[in-house]
Amino acid sequence: MLYWFNVKKVDSLFAVVLLLCFLGDIFLLTGIEDGFRYVLLSYTLCYFILFYFLYRNHKKLDYNNIDIVYLTGFLVLWTVIVYEIYAVTNQNVGAIRPFGIIYIIILYLLLIGAVFQYVNIRSPRSLWFVIAILNFVISDACFALDRFYVPSLELKIINSIYQLLAVYFLVKFKISSPDSLKIKN
Repeated sequence: MLYWFNVKKVDSLFAVVLLLCFLGDIFLLTGIEDGFRYVLLSYTLCYFILFYFLYRNHKKLDYNNIDIVYLTGFLVLWTVIVYEIYAVTNQNVGAIRPFGIIYIIILYLLLIGAVFQYVNIRSPRSLWFVIAILNFVISDACFALDRFYVPSLELKIINSIYQLLAVYFLVKFKISSPDSLKIKN
């Protein structure tokens, strides 16, 4: 509703992203057979479409030396985090392992792209996008740890909260300004 009331014209592709997020949550709540595969499919399609929005907001690269150091540190840390989550959940994934690997690679690359874009542009739009993707990452990591490593009520609660925040921040991304806040040297 926040998106609907704040735009003059609804972007149908963005509406599909919101619908896929909704469907993913519905598949989690229902007890249908192979429902988790539908959840993975729904969010995988959602993240693929988000790559399009990442590409559409792309600007010419403009990093300074400090940006490169921070981005390198982020890349190393993010790679270690993803590997550790994969390592602890890998044994219990079972038949959906190929889907899970594709899913984690897509989310891995999406966060890298969002962070690199934010450091390059530093606009409110790119900030909301990186925050939304980070919320998706936290939500999905908590879900994976809860389902495939250590079942925990706390992880379920964190997953639920961050999933809602991710969609909220996606809407903030779509309705915010694309003007750069980066100071030119």
